[in-house]
This record gives sequence, C-alpha cells and structure tokens, in this order.
Amino acid sequence: MYEQKPLGSVREVSGDKITFFLDKNHSLSFGQIVRINSADRIFYARVVNSKSGSTLKTDEQLREAEGKEAFGPYSSYRCVEAVLFLERRDGQVRAPTFNPNYMDKVYAATEEDCSILKLDGPLKIGRLRSGERELGFVGIDIEAIPRMMGMFGMTGSGKTNCELVLNAQIIDHSPLTVGLIFDFAGQLLDGRGIHPQRGLRDHPLFHTKVRYYSAKNGKLKIGLKSLTPGKLQIIFPELGFPQSKLAQKLYDRLGENWIAEALDVYSRDGYTGIKNLAGYGHKGVIDALMLKLSNLTSSEEIFPSSDYSFLDDVIRNISQGITCLVDISGLSSEEQQSITCLTAAMVALHYKRMWEQNYEEWRKLPTLLITLEEAHEFLDPAKPKTIFSDIALTYRKYRVGLNAVTPRPSRINFDVFAELWTKVIMKTELKRDRYYLTENTPYLEYSDTEIKMLDVGEALLISEPRIRFAVPIKVVHYPEYLDERENVDYKLPSSKSLENLDLKLKRLKEADTLF
Repeated sequence: MYEQKPLGSVREVSGDKITFFLDKNHSLSFGQIVRINSADRIFYARVVNSKSGSTLKTDEQLREAEGKEAFGPYSSYRCVEAVLFLERRDGQVRAPTFNPNYMDKVYAATEEDCSILKLDGPLKIGRLRSGERELGFVGIDIEAIPRMMGMFGMTGSGKTNCELVLNAQIIDHSPLTVGLIFDFAGQLLDGRGIHPQRGLRDHPLFHTKVRYYSAKNGKLKIGLKSLTPGKLQIIFPELGFPQSKLAQKLYDRLGENWIAEALDVYSRDGYTGIKNLAGYGHKGVIDALMLKLSNLTSSEEIFPSSDYSFLDDVIRNISQGITCLVDISGLSSEEQQSITCLTAAMVALHYKRMWEQNYEEWRKLPTLLITLEEAHEFLDPAKPKTIFSDIALTYRKYRVGLNAVTPRPSRINFDVFAELWTKVIMKTELKRDRYYLTENTPYLEYSDTEIKMLDVGEALLISEPRIRFAVPIKVVHYPEYLDERENVDYKLPSSKSLENLDLKLKRLKEADTLF
C-alpha cells in the first residue's frame, strides 16, 4: 500500500507523545504530519519539536569541538517529538485509542494519506504542507460557516490573501453561500498588498454576484428618519437604559423625524425643553443622548436627513445570494463602528425573523458568512458588548456565521473565542497572542514554536467537528486561484464576425449611392 522509505523509527512513546529517531539524509518541518505503521493500525502525528545529540559525554564533546582530542566510533542522532491525533484501523479513522510501539517505522504523509484524512472540503483554503512539498487541497464544509470562524496572524502574515480566497469560494458557491464583508483598509476590492495586485473585482462573477458599497461612491447612506431607538442602541452599544427610555419617549412623541426635531428643541430650549417634550429625563441623561444624536447629524454624508437606507439594498442582495462588500476605509472610527454594527445587525435580524415567521422561506436563504476585520475592536471584553458577540453566541441556528479577522486574538472575549470552531492561524510573534491561541484551542497545546516560525502564507487550520487537529497548510495565492479558475460561460450567443459587419456596411453604402 505504501511504497516509500521510512524517515526513521520510534524511540519512545508516552501517552499521546512519541519520540522517533530521524534517519540521516531526511528532513522534517514543525507541524509536518507523519504516519506510523504499527501492527494492525496506522497512526498519524504532528511534529512539534526536535533535538540532536551524540553518545559522547559532555566533556568529550567539548574536547572534540575544540580539536583537542579525536574519539573512536560513536553515534550522533536527531530525535523528533510528535503528538498523535488520529489512528486508522479496519478502514475506520478516529481519535487514537492506543499508541505505537518501540521501533515502529515512521513515514512522511503522502497524497494517499491526505485522502484518508478527508481534509478536502467545498471551500478550499490551501494545500497540505508536508516539508517542502504541497499535497492535496484542504478545505472546510459549508456547514462550518455558522459554527463561526476566525483568522489570526500578525500584520504581513497573509490574512488579506486568505480573506480573498475564502470569500471567492463563497461567491463561487452562490446561492448556497453568501458573504457580507467589511473592509476597513480598502484592500479587498482591488487587492492592494497582493502581488500581482488582484482583488474581488477581478473575480469573474464580480458583476453578477457582488455588490460594492463605499462612502466614496455615495452608497453608504443611512437616513436619520430610518433610525429607531432600537437601531440607536445597536449604533451605540454603550447606550444605557435611561438614555434608551428617553429615546423611545421622543420617538413616540415625534415620529420618524424625532432626531432632527429633538435636536432643534434642545438647541432652542436646552435640556428643559427635551424634558417637557418627553415628560422624562434628568439633565445628565438628556445631555448624553443629545450629544450622541448630534454626532450622527454631523456626518451628513453617512446620515443624511432622509428616510433612505442602503441597508434595505444589502438585505435584498444578501437574500438573493449576492455578496456585499462594504468598504469603510477613510471613515472615522465612530462612523466605521456605526455602519458595521448596524449593517450586520439588520442582516442577521432578517435571518432571525425569517426563521421565526416564515421558516420555509428561511430555508431558501443562502448560508451567510460575515467577515469582520479588526474584530478585536468589536469583541474586546473591556469594551461595551456589540451585536457581533450576539451573532457569535446565538445566531448559529439561523445559518449566520462570523469570521473574526484580527492580529490580536488575545483581545477577543473568551466566550466568543470558544465558539469559533474553525480557526486559520498564521504567523504570530507576540507571545501573549500565541499563548492565548495555544491555551484556548484544542490540538494546539504544543504548537507555540510552530506558530512563531510560520512563513508568510502558511497557516494551521482547525475546523471542528470534521478536522479535529491542526492541519499545516499553504494558503492558496489569490491571483493563482484566479488564473486557474475556469472562465465563466454566460451562454451568450456568439457575435458575428467583423468581416460580415464590414460587408453589410459596404452593401448599404453602395445602395445609398444608387439614389
């Protein structure tokens, strides 16, 4: 079945840890998957550490290194430590029920092993890394989307490329899947930072399966008249109960134009005018609410005095399987938070309402993945709770998923982090972030060194419940993905040749000269 030379043989086994001698002229890498053939079963393990030495004593090694003395025959060796994660027995693959034996042979994983491990999925992210080789595709299931996911890695580790690859796959699988993407740096449309530069607008389905919204093209408008007190609570998660109650009183009294009219009363009559109008409110509460409303009206490009809201268009497109790319680059942090929270909330709440009120129509909705860059700014336990915490914790059954993208995973609320069943972990140098990742992610207990050593575009992928171990992958390079993707056949009728058109024009001209 396996016609290849072994890398070495098992030296020692304890629990799920094995140590094996690596034969000369063979090399491995951190995280590489190896196979151990053992009697009636086959084990799979990941390389987590390595050390080398000799049978000489320390003082003998020092004398030899200094050239003071030459010694007779002795052995030098390299020991590799690995952690078991799967076993195969009688054609069944499962978590290990035992461990290998002394002197069992160790082999590098092959394409056949990649197939046995069932690492491929519809949403292909990368290829299995095995030393210097890249084996079969590794991907996640569509069912993994609502189980939530995260992409973590320091700046320059390749997160933007990974976002492009995953969302391109989401677009390809429309109308089964759809994406709502928040782009904070304005990179995803044209692929700035990717070499060669190519973004989502270069996807062959961009003009039919993607809608682009940006303040630069005037498409990010949320009319003040479309804002209710409930939406205000989403925009300002720090809004306390007294302010919410006051906002509701004003809305009940003034109707859809409540924000503009309340601010007029406040500017004319001060807090007493608002108190008389609402019949409720202390000075501190009134002043705080009016300051928030005033901040909204100061962003006329985003919050004009109208009842139009681009959110209605987003919900309509998402429901039809059209991915929405919301570019919020160039806006203030307050404007970015307002648009991001309100857009995600309205789309997620639409899915929730459909599930509750029209289940059959809800079943026709595509599975939604919300890509949130700078996720630590929205999921930090030290900050007021946003809608994204609710989505991560409670929206799984509505088929709404969150992809939390951040270079600072240690700033994500622990309860939310625990719900991210799929994780793509890239190079992370900050020790605090590595510790948070390895301590709070199953199967990463021994991967601290590996995460630090990852190269650009390399990652570890875990996608429970199907992929229950850290798979070393090389993320697909987005421009190469576009090059390899087949051109879309829109089944348009073939155009007539220019020669035929030229001939017709010539005949018309000749006919015109006869009259």
